Amino acid sequence: MASNNFTRQGIELTLKNFRQIVSSIPNTKGSALVMSPSRVRTQLERWTNLLPRVFPYYAVKCNPEPVLLETLRYYNIGFDCASLREVHSVLSLNTGESKVDKIIYAHPMKSKNDIDVVDSLGIRMTVVDSVEECEKLKSCGWKGSTLLRVAVNDTDSKMPFSVKFGCSLEEAKVIAKRSHIPISGVSFHVGSGCENPRQYKQAIHYSVLEVFDILRKNKHNPHILDIGGGYSSNYTEFSKAASIIREAITIYTSPKISVIAEPGRYLAQPSQDLFVKVIAKKPGIAGKGWRYIIDESVYGQFSCIPFDHQKPSWIHIPMSNTSMNTNTLEESVIFGRTCDSLDIIAKGRMNPMEVGDWLYFPLMGAYTSATASEFNGFPKPAQLIDAHNLLPDVDSVLKIIDTLGDSSKIHYLKPLSGI
Repeated sequence: MASNNFTRQGIELTLKNFRQIVSSIPNTKGSALVMSPSRVRTQLERWTNLLPRVFPYYAVKCNPEPVLLETLRYYNIGFDCASLREVHSVLSLNTGESKVDKIIYAHPMKSKNDIDVVDSLGIRMTVVDSVEECEKLKSCGWKGSTLLRVAVNDTDSKMPFSVKFGCSLEEAKVIAKRSHIPISGVSFHVGSGCENPRQYKQAIHYSVLEVFDILRKNKHNPHILDIGGGYSSNYTEFSKAASIIREAITIYTSPKISVIAEPGRYLAQPSQDLFVKVIAKKPGIAGKGWRYIIDESVYGQFSCIPFDHQKPSWIHIPMSNTSMNTNTLEESVIFGRTCDSLDIIAKGRMNPMEVGDWLYFPLMGAYTSATASEFNGFPKPAQLIDAHNLLPDVDSVLKIIDTLGDSSKIHYLKPLSGI
C-alpha cells in the first residue's frame, strides 16, 4: 500500500468534491453516472503522444452513450461499428458533417441487410474472415474494400476472441485467392484486457511479414494494418504496451502503411464514474455483519461483473457522523436492488454503513451502460456531466485506490471513515 502517494488532505478534498456531486443528484434518483469530458481528452492526448502513427477508431460497443460519442467526434477520431444502430448513433451526432469515411463496419459476419444499408450510407470499409463473407459482399454489390481479420495469439488476455473470429494462415491463403472484393489490409485483435503486450508485437510481425505477403501474391494491395483493441486505461500499463507497439511498427512497417486501432475500454472506462446510494440494510445471516442494498444492480451498471469479469473498487461517502466515526470491520455483503439473490456487488470485511450514505465506483465507463438493462423495473441512473472537474483525474483515482487498499486482492476498498 503506497500511502505516501496520495495525502490525507488530498483524500479529504476529494471527499468534499464527492459530497458536492451527490448533492446535485435529483432526490428521486439513488444512482448517477458522472461523465468527464476532460478525462477523455487526456486519454486521447496520451494516445497521440505514445502512438503517433496509430489512428484510433473508437469501438462503439464498449459504451454508446451519446455524450461520449459527441466528445470523441469533437476530437475527430474514427468509429468502429458492429451494428446498424451503432452506425446510426454515430451518424446522428450533432457535430456537423457525418464523415462516413471515419466509420469502419467491423463485424466480420454480417447479414445481407446490414451490408445493403451500410453500403447505401456510403461506408466503404468492412472486415471479413471467411470466403463465405467475401462471396456475400460480392453478391450484395459491395462498393468498398475490406480488411482480412486474422486469428492471433490471445492466450494472455482476459477475454480472447480467436475462438469466434479470425482466419488461420491457411484460410487466409484461400480467402486471398478467391475474394473478388479488394482486400486493403489486415485486422487482428489480441483480446480484451490484454495482459501481455508482446502479443501485439507478435501479431504485427505475423500480419505484415506473412499475411501481407499472401495478399500481394494474390494481387491485392494491402496498405492498412488494424491492430485492434485490448488497451488498458491505466497510463503505466498503456505506456508499456505502447512502447512495444511503437517498436514493432518501426521494425515491421513502412510509412506507406496506415496503422489504425480499435480502442474501446481505453477511452470508455475513465469517461464516467458511478455514484450509488445505500437504500436499505439489515443484519447478516445469524446476526454477523450486515446485508446492504444499493440503488443499482448487476443487471444495470454492474453488468460489468458477470459480462466483463470486473471487480469494481469502491469508496464509501459517509453522510452522517454515525457512519464516519467507526473503524470496525465486519463481514458484510452489498447486494443490488433486484429481487435476485445472486445480485451481489461486493462482499468481505467492511466498515458499517448507514442508509443514505453513498458509494463511489470510479472508472465505470466500459461495458456498463452498454449492457445495462432495466430488469425488475428499475430505471437507469441519472446522467450528469462533470463540467467543473470535481472528479479526480484518472491518475489520482488510481492513487486513491492504491492508498486505501489493494483492489487486486479484495473486492472493495476500505471506506473513508473518520474523515
